Amino acid sequence: MIKRMMKVSIILLAILMLIPIMVSAEEIPSFNDVSDTYWANDAINSLVQLGVINGFEDNTFKPQSSVTREQFAQLITLSFYLDIPTHDTPAFRDVSKTRWSYPAIEAAQDFLTGYYPPNGAAFFDPTGKATREDVAVALVKTLGYQPDDLQDEYILDSFYDSDDISPNIRTYLALAIEKKLLAGYEDRTIKPNNPVTRAEAASLLYRVMKGASSDSQNSLTLNVDAPETTSTSTFYISGDVTKGAQVFINNQEVEVVQGTFRVATLLEEEGTYTYTISARMPGGKARIVTKEVKFEKGAPELTVKGIPEVSDKQMITVTWTVKDDNDDYPVIYINDEQIEFYSYVTIKLEEGDNVVKVRAENKFGKSTEVIKHVLFQTGGPILTVDDIPQTTDKEMLTIGWTVQDKNDNEPKVYVNNELISYQTSTTVKLIEGSNTIVVKAVNKLGKSTLISKEITFISEGPVLTVSPIPTQTTKKSVVISWSVSDKNDKFPIVYINGNTEYNNNPTVYLNKGENTILIKATNHLGQVVEKTFNIIFEPTAPILTLGYAPLTTQSSSINLTWTVSDENDPFTKVYVNDQIFYGSTVVNLTPGVNTFKIVASNMYGKSSEVTYTVTYTTNP
Repeated sequence: MIKRMMKVSIILLAILMLIPIMVSAEEIPSFNDVSDTYWANDAINSLVQLGVINGFEDNTFKPQSSVTREQFAQLITLSFYLDIPTHDTPAFRDVSKTRWSYPAIEAAQDFLTGYYPPNGAAFFDPTGKATREDVAVALVKTLGYQPDDLQDEYILDSFYDSDDISPNIRTYLALAIEKKLLAGYEDRTIKPNNPVTRAEAASLLYRVMKGASSDSQNSLTLNVDAPETTSTSTFYISGDVTKGAQVFINNQEVEVVQGTFRVATLLEEEGTYTYTISARMPGGKARIVTKEVKFEKGAPELTVKGIPEVSDKQMITVTWTVKDDNDDYPVIYINDEQIEFYSYVTIKLEEGDNVVKVRAENKFGKSTEVIKHVLFQTGGPILTVDDIPQTTDKEMLTIGWTVQDKNDNEPKVYVNNELISYQTSTTVKLIEGSNTIVVKAVNKLGKSTLISKEITFISEGPVLTVSPIPTQTTKKSVVISWSVSDKNDKFPIVYINGNTEYNNNPTVYLNKGENTILIKATNHLGQVVEKTFNIIFEPTAPILTLGYAPLTTQSSSINLTWTVSDENDPFTKVYVNDQIFYGSTVVNLTPGVNTFKIVASNMYGKSSEVTYTVTYTTNP
């Protein structure tokens, strides 16, 4: 509310101090000293209608009068709706809080050149004349351009008086020239120290406001990466942002280096934490991203040793090691009985299959359990099972065995409880992950021998290869080339953006701006491999070429011709002075200077413009 009232105060002060006449927003005054053909007439009228600038009581505008530094600060603040700071200490020693321009100078201090002597407080010189280099710095900073945005570092060398530019602001003046915020003179000078007139100030601000309006359609980008869950007390929030933007996490500004940031965050208690990440550009543009991070402390890491698959000894010694980042002393349970102060225990086995369950539990109630089977046998068939690998990437496994028994010529063999008759091998279908294969031989006396084998089936899943996809294109479609293979599935299914694709060279049509292309391959095991590509489709403007058109003529009409082409839109529209035409057109002229604006606009809103001026002179 305070900022809003101070903005209103600024507007009233501007009307009283800069331009002492009130003008209705619905009326555009006609100034005695600004003709309809005056070079800055459109800019002056537009800014007057917006309430940024006005004329004087004698119905004049005084376009050639100089603008002071404090008046230009006021114009910048009004034009770009800058927020008024609420701090108590003035930024400049020669601008007191009672001065009419104080709010505007404080609001625009980051965009205006101040003076900072080696010793002492900074001063502003509010009544001094605003120079062309002052204006250049203000416009560049207000629009958020950064020094590394400069493409041509030698652009100032084309001006004879470039040495007159203040050394510390040469980059800003170069940016102003490169971004067409400021232009040189016909004599190839820049005149950096020349005072800016009211007409020049109106023209520059009008041009920049229009450019800023166009730029505002481009979104401020903010990409944030943070884990949804974490089991450790420290995690990172990172991301990238439009160059020149400030980034805040929960209202605390963080360091941004070349458009990227990475911040370590420390957690203490388990729970869900909310983080608000905001990006702000000079002039007020902002974007907010909210992330939630759930902190759950992990379970202990438990390793158990000393438990054989088969034993002919009744007593076995079980050992273990345990590690936990959140608890130095997890509790150990063997078959649900708590073990105190030991890292081993001796277990007495029963005849047959024994289950040994080892569990480690930390003080947060998180636990890890390892279950082992031990076959204690005193006799029975002699069973030998062929070696199998510890891991495999194939779904089907062939396992073989041999069995002998002194009391039974044909012991029964079971593989995973399935009776296998008259065979010495069988094929087992594995599941993804760890598989236990139990081969058991039972003789007619009821004595059995059991051998357990562990094998981990890790399917690599589909192997998806995608040809390179550009990150940026000016064309409205892109061809995706891919190939896919899988050891366990001859026909993996491929999807592009959710659509099943049988053609490995499909064409994908793009939307203007950023497009995400998700290519996914899945096999019959449900395994999925995905590849995501981001491609920006930025259509170009039509190519508009004006046919022959004279600069002067004694004819009352001329034939305007043009050619236009566009790689994405075969039906580009052409407007002459905002009226659409198809092909050439004949235009009537009035005596004197006639200006025609020819605009070609495509379906994506991109346009090219040519301004043609012809002077019609009648015969004496």
